[in-house]
Amino acid sequence: MEFFVHIDGERLRVQVENGRCLVDGDLVEVELTPGNGTPIRSASAGGRSLRVRPKHEGRGRWRLEVEGDQHTVEVLDLGQEAIRQARRASGVGSGPPPLKAPMPGLVVRVEVSEGDEVKAGQGVVIVEAMKMENELRAAGPARVRSIMAQEGAAVEKDQVLVEFEPLEATDSSEEGAEE
Repeated sequence: MEFFVHIDGERLRVQVENGRCLVDGDLVEVELTPGNGTPIRSASAGGRSLRVRPKHEGRGRWRLEVEGDQHTVEVLDLGQEAIRQARRASGVGSGPPPLKAPMPGLVVRVEVSEGDEVKAGQGVVIVEAMKMENELRAAGPARVRSIMAQEGAAVEKDQVLVEFEPLEATDSSEEGAEE
C-alpha cells in the first residue's frame, strides 16, 4: 500500500508492505498501541516512544497532538495525490486554505497581523457564537496575506476571515527581488 502524507506543509511518501514501513524510501520501525478506550495512542518510531492524540477531521484530514505539539495531517492515496499535483501545476487550489467562519457570530479578537508567519494550530481569530468564544486556528504553516475580519464585526457562516500564502512562495519571491 502506498500513500502520501502531508504534515505541516511537508510531503512524505509512505509505503507499507509485509509489515514494513518505508518513508521517502527509508525503513522506519513503527508500532502503534491502542489507547484502551481513550483517544490517546502510544507510538514507537525509530526507537522513540511518543504519546499521540489523533482527531479525525474527515476526508483524509487529521489533527495530531504529538507530545503536546499540534500537527495538521492529510493522507492521500495515489489517485488523490496525482490530482493534487495536477491542480498545483495548473495553479488551481495552491496555497493554504483561507480561514472561514464556521458559523454566524461576532469577531471578538484578531490575533495576527498581515505578514505574520503562523504555525499549524496557532490561534488566528476568536469568534463568539451562541455565547461561546471559539478560537479559529491556522490549518498549517503559512504567512498571513490579508485580514478581512474586524473586531466587533458580525460574520456569516463560511465568510472568509483571513487569507494565507505559502511560506516558501513568499521566501523565494523575496530572494528573487534581492538579485
